[in-house]
Amino acid sequence: MSEEALAKIESGISLSCDELCMLADLILSGETDDGQNARFLKGLATKGETDEELSCLLDAMMAKAVRVRLGTKSAIDVCGTGGDMHQTFNISTAAAFVAAAAGCTVAKHGNRSTSGVSGSADVFESMGCDMRAGPSRISEILDRHRICFMFAQQFHPAMRHVAAARRALGIRTAFNLLGPLANPAGVAGQMVGVSSADLLHRIPRILLKRGAARVMTVMSEDGMDELSTSSSNSIVMVAASSETPPSWLRSASAQRATAVQRTVRPEDVGLHRSEACELRIKDKRGAVRAFVNVLDGTASRAMSETVALNAAGALLVAGAADGLAEAVEVCTDAISGGRTARVLEKFVGDTGDATMLEGIRYDR
Repeated sequence: MSEEALAKIESGISLSCDELCMLADLILSGETDDGQNARFLKGLATKGETDEELSCLLDAMMAKAVRVRLGTKSAIDVCGTGGDMHQTFNISTAAAFVAAAAGCTVAKHGNRSTSGVSGSADVFESMGCDMRAGPSRISEILDRHRICFMFAQQFHPAMRHVAAARRALGIRTAFNLLGPLANPAGVAGQMVGVSSADLLHRIPRILLKRGAARVMTVMSEDGMDELSTSSSNSIVMVAASSETPPSWLRSASAQRATAVQRTVRPEDVGLHRSEACELRIKDKRGAVRAFVNVLDGTASRAMSETVALNAAGALLVAGAADGLAEAVEVCTDAISGGRTARVLEKFVGDTGDATMLEGIRYDR
């Protein structure tokens, strides 16, 4: 690795895209050592990554990724960047199933938890799902169920080269942010929860540059990287100029991309205000139980309505609804009408172990 380039980063100097791509390729090819990788990641984090640097790193990640070809161009993803330290259950994963039950196609990408109690991969593992499923199997699952799960470690094997450095540093690095943006199926739209206000606008810029059609970033006023019923929420939604945006966006005046920022309270869309503590869980077992309870329609009102709110955002990203309030109604009906439970049962029956799902249900 170029000592000159490392020194520039550590001095707070941003690299050109060519310089960064060269370093990233060396790192993700395993041609650098853990000490160099740690210096690189810490230097970027201390300096603060520019949009261009993040875009170049994302390009490098995707160049090394195992790609998935889907039979549809309308798939979306729902995920969070993590790091909000709120210890909530797997809201975005549950929202993905609700969105699928409501008619969307969701190519879910995720990993085990690094900072929270339970990541999306932890949930799927708890139901016996095959975490090693490859691209053709993933595409088949998505065609059959409108939802699939791509385990990040399976589709981004090059990331193993930075794992030791990331663990040793113990801080958030560029890869914590980029992981949720590196969907191996190249989805058309993404809803991304963030825990920092500056990312509300930065992430859409990065994803639109990569060809996304619609991007929604969300953050609750009390700091969750989700839409929450426990507070007001900031929402930024951007649609590429080639897209017909939902009515929620049509007053925006941007020429190349249609964008809008909104503040939304749960009461604005017919939901009840909750307390943040009602969304928290203590351990992985509680997280999995809450996930299944929501989809079965037996969870608390706070958990069910929070998932419905996030799933409603996914419907807007997918172009399946024109307004948030109407999308919330569709999603709450999907839960109460049993459609989400049926999607979960069929998905686990095909990709996992139905007896493990029943064991979670029995554990209530």
